[in-house]
Amino acid sequence: MQYQVQNKTIGLIGGIGWASSAEYYRLINELVLKRTGISHSARVVLLSLDQHDFTSRAAEADPQAIHDFLVMQANKLQAAGADFFTFCANGAHRFVPGILPRLPLPFISIVDATVSRVQASGIQKVGLLGVRQTMSGNFYHEKLSAAGITTLTPDAATQDSIHDIIYSELIHNRLTEKSHALFLDYIQALADQGAEGIILGCTEIPLLISQEDISMPVFNTTSIHCQAVVEFAFA
Repeated sequence: MQYQVQNKTIGLIGGIGWASSAEYYRLINELVLKRTGISHSARVVLLSLDQHDFTSRAAEADPQAIHDFLVMQANKLQAAGADFFTFCANGAHRFVPGILPRLPLPFISIVDATVSRVQASGIQKVGLLGVRQTMSGNFYHEKLSAAGITTLTPDAATQDSIHDIIYSELIHNRLTEKSHALFLDYIQALADQGAEGIILGCTEIPLLISQEDISMPVFNTTSIHCQAVVEFAFA
């Protein structure tokens, strides 16, 4: 086998929350190992935030605070030697349009990578799960729509339940049978509405739900994103 060389150092902004950030580190290293051989590991600069530092600014009515904060973190990654970067979280990507011109490094989008994967599957109607801001926002919906894909999301009460489970359990790596069963019910409800596949649009949800749980295609955004990150690192 002809092994490859990692050309770029990966920059990750994690801690939003820590459980999925740990999964990023594991998946990226496993993917890099396949390309480089057993004597290697991934060159990664991981900047792990205090979750509160992110959520408190993200909740402000004026987005300037969160925009400035995220750009500052990207600058730290550049100073630490990263050649490009991304956020280890779907929800943080909603702020990307407001900061993209200010970013000091190339950025790899979880949304773009996921939409490309859904489009390649041929699916035309997909269910989207995530935190409330992801399900009720437009940063996934608009790009899916531009690709000719209709997005279905749960009703408001179900969105609240999903959001609460993510923040009270999943970001702390607490996985329960009760929440697993609830998520399967929520996914079935989207299938009943015509969803042909499901986007796990929060990087913690794949800790609870996997393709083995569901008969229709599941788009694990954490895995898809890690693959895109590693691909760019070797380009």
